[in-house]
Amino acid sequence: MSKNVIIVGGGLAGLSAAVYLARAGRTVTIFERRRYLGGRAVTHLRHGYRFNLGPHAFFRAGLGWNVLRELGIPVRGGVPKVRGFGMLGTQRFKFPGSLWSILTTSLFGLKAKMQMLMLLMRIRRIDPKPYASMTVREWIDANASDERVRLLLEALFRLATYSNRPDLQGAGAALAQLRLSIRGVVYVDEGWQKIVDSLHSAAVASGVNFVSSSRVVNVDHEGGAVRGVELGGLEIEDRKDTMSLVMPDMSDPDKGTRIPADTVLLAVDPSTARELVRDVNWPETTAVVMSSLDIALSKLPQPRNTFALGLDKPHYFSVHSAWAQLTPKGGALLHAGRYGDGGTEEELEALVDELQPGWRDLVVHRRFLPAMTVSNALVQPDGVAARMKAVTPVRGLYVAGDWVDEGGILSDAAFASARAAAKAIIAAG
Repeated sequence: MSKNVIIVGGGLAGLSAAVYLARAGRTVTIFERRRYLGGRAVTHLRHGYRFNLGPHAFFRAGLGWNVLRELGIPVRGGVPKVRGFGMLGTQRFKFPGSLWSILTTSLFGLKAKMQMLMLLMRIRRIDPKPYASMTVREWIDANASDERVRLLLEALFRLATYSNRPDLQGAGAALAQLRLSIRGVVYVDEGWQKIVDSLHSAAVASGVNFVSSSRVVNVDHEGGAVRGVELGGLEIEDRKDTMSLVMPDMSDPDKGTRIPADTVLLAVDPSTARELVRDVNWPETTAVVMSSLDIALSKLPQPRNTFALGLDKPHYFSVHSAWAQLTPKGGALLHAGRYGDGGTEEELEALVDELQPGWRDLVVHRRFLPAMTVSNALVQPDGVAARMKAVTPVRGLYVAGDWVDEGGILSDAAFASARAAAKAIIAAG
């Protein structure tokens, strides 16, 4: 069994690890409880429009980019220009997202412009490690005195990390992610499903086995080592992907099917990992969430209004189809969001009303996600809450996902931990 690897979870982390392992000669089987692969990277096709689960962005210089390049997976799409509005109360300003726009925006006076320029140039080359013990709020307090500069910094951290918790978020990881975002992101053509499908094709070509609609309910381990996994019921999802029902395995109502294995990779969320292996000291995690109103339009009423970011409120607006191929010809797909929980559909509709008046008469399809999980683990300052590593204390048990600390956050963390887990499994022989 030493060459056999069971991977639980067919999202980005599970698929990436499977390709690494299969190409290294391992026999790999992915068990995915849903009918489809991709996890939160799935893209739904509605009337010819490609809906990601909220506003996804792929960081061009991130760890995920490096992993997909190693695996030979292309990422094609458009690089958005951060041009639009900064929203402060009822006022609207040219968004100061570049050196030139900082100089020309009316948001700041001259002294504040100089302060923001110096900070932006510093962030571009900053070493984030010395700030790992600080929160984002503490870093801003120590580096910005002008109130509007402080508001803009908080908005930029939200944009880069999707988090609205400056009082709890670690400054080191947030600065590293902000530095990445300055180097640019990609809105992926045909949605993130394109990445999922490419990973799936690479896995199939490498000999990976797939078992979908199959729920692993327990990881057997004895004497500090993995012995196998136990399969339970099937999870069936409805067509809107909003509800699920766990069906019992009627072939043996008292016990599921046991599959022997001495190497198991859990590419799942932390709560699922905790359920599967209860006696590991799993770290406590704080999820990063966002409210998102995703709207497909037959055309865009105001083609120039493609981006806006709240400065005093955690609002986000972007027309992703202005940069990526996501719609039929002439159509538009936009996202209005609120970082954190508590966002209402009416609140986000009002945001779209202001930026795209007349949109309600052009709706082809719309979807509201009241509390979408962006990441399973907010990175907190050192000494407050440590993330899990890919190699666990149980011999033969590994983990991967956006909550695992092998570098980066968001999807970068999922890809990086997948690579780290695969290399550790290969090195173990």
